[in-house]
Order: sequence, then structure tokens, then C-alpha cells
Amino acid sequence: MASGVRCGLLHLTPVWRTIMRVYIIVASLAFSVIGDASGTVVDTGADAQRYCQLLIEGSFHDDGEARSAGSCEGMVETAMLFSPNLPADVRACPPAQGSILESVKVLLRYLDNNPDRLNEPGITLAIEAFRNDWPCRGDDTKASGGSGPRPKKRMPKRDRPS
Repeated sequence: MASGVRCGLLHLTPVWRTIMRVYIIVASLAFSVIGDASGTVVDTGADAQRYCQLLIEGSFHDDGEARSAGSCEGMVETAMLFSPNLPADVRACPPAQGSILESVKVLLRYLDNNPDRLNEPGITLAIEAFRNDWPCRGDDTKASGGSGPRPKKRMPKRDRPS
């Protein structure tokens, strides 16, 4: 083996390490949902409302309630992690040092204000709640209609002296 070749994850660039971490987290979440039939999943806004309220209250009467609150926490943390990386028309920018409980309160307030949407996917509603309270700087408040990159703002051309 050539001395210039390095093996292992320790020698990857920081960008690749971050990408690998994201893949590991996503795979872990997928396996946790698939692998445990008795687990609790936040499917809808109604589930999110019920489970996240348990998390806010912080007192659980049994293991089922604790699992439900943990499902809410996992969904909210996932939304906080991925929402800044979504396309500009749907992304949100929760505070980098924001707490899970603060984010759960934002979600619950959004669900209380939009009861007609409780049958929609919980993760979608969480990201929309975050966008409502924490839009990203520079994003338009209205949807751009496309999820591609936004065109760069160009400076006007200067006249050349003759």
C-alpha cells in the first residue's frame, strides 16, 4: 500500500465527515422505524400534537407515553437539523443553539392555529411551523414556485472609459 494513501474515516475532510454523519443519522432513523413494530411514530399533526404535549408536560404515566414523547423529540430534532438545507421555498432556519422544547412549543402553537391540517404529516407541519417563526435570511416570504437555486443578483455593468 502506498504511504500517501490513508484509510478510515478519521482522514476524511470535514465536509465528507458531515455528509457521512447525516447518512448515518438518516439510516439510523429509518432502521429504528422499520425495526421496532412496537415503537411510536409521529405520522400526523394530530399525533404530533398529542405526543409533543406529553413532552412539554414532562411527566409520563407509563412507558408508552415516554416513547411517544421521545418520538416527538426525535421528529422535532430531525426537522431542526434538516430544515435549513431544504429548497429556499420551504426551508426554515431555527436558531443554531435553540432548544428542543422551544421548537416543540413553536410546533404546538402552529398546530393550535391550524387545526384543519392535523391530518397532514407531522414532519411537514414541523418544518412549516419553523419556517413560519424562523424564516431564513434572504428567502422570499412567498414561495418561489420552484425548488431550484435562486438566480444570483448581478451588479449592473459599468461604462468603460474610452
